[in-house]
Amino acid sequence: GFALGFASDNMQNDKEVVMAAVRKYGASLKYAKGNLNQDADCLKASGLWDDEEQKVYSKSEKAVLSVKFSLAETSTKYASDFALAIKKDPFLQNFKTYNPNAWCKESCDPDFTNFAHPCRGTPSTCTIPESENYDPHTKRPCSTSCWRSAFRYHLEESKATGGFMIQVEEENGLGDGQKIETDMAKQVDLKVFRTYTNYALLQLNC
Repeated sequence: GFALGFASDNMQNDKEVVMAAVRKYGASLKYAKGNLNQDADCLKASGLWDDEEQKVYSKSEKAVLSVKFSLAETSTKYASDFALAIKKDPFLQNFKTYNPNAWCKESCDPDFTNFAHPCRGTPSTCTIPESENYDPHTKRPCSTSCWRSAFRYHLEESKATGGFMIQVEEENGLGDGQKIETDMAKQVDLKVFRTYTNYALLQLNC
């Protein structure tokens, strides 16, 4: 589990070791190296990526998470813990929820999260071609999508189902990417619920 953070580089680069660790504690995926923190199998093992794409949820509304990126070694674990807690919550687990941390990390913005960059995930503002932003068969975001286009897609999908965005503001405020996500949610006119915390770690069962 959390001991992965104290393991050797070789162990943090070992997929079997990483998968064993994240099965015990999903947020420890942040310590994985060699791009294993974005590996599909590791994400599924951690619980951060649903392995049941066709799963039927009891609520028809779709939700979107707006969180700081939490799968880098220098980032906090709060966002990952929050995403995992949603899956166990007796109410929120009934909504299909998009977690951007478990998906694409391409960007038409060289700085990724520069608010001044004009991209807001629309074909007219994103410079990545639509052929790369959307799978030609499913017409959904894919591994080569700009993260803003993928996020915008899920915001619009959520809006169409009467859904909402849950924005997680950590103790040091919103991340730069979250500020862009807020702007896009306003453009889509999506309902936003924002949570605040003064803790570095998620407090459960308190």
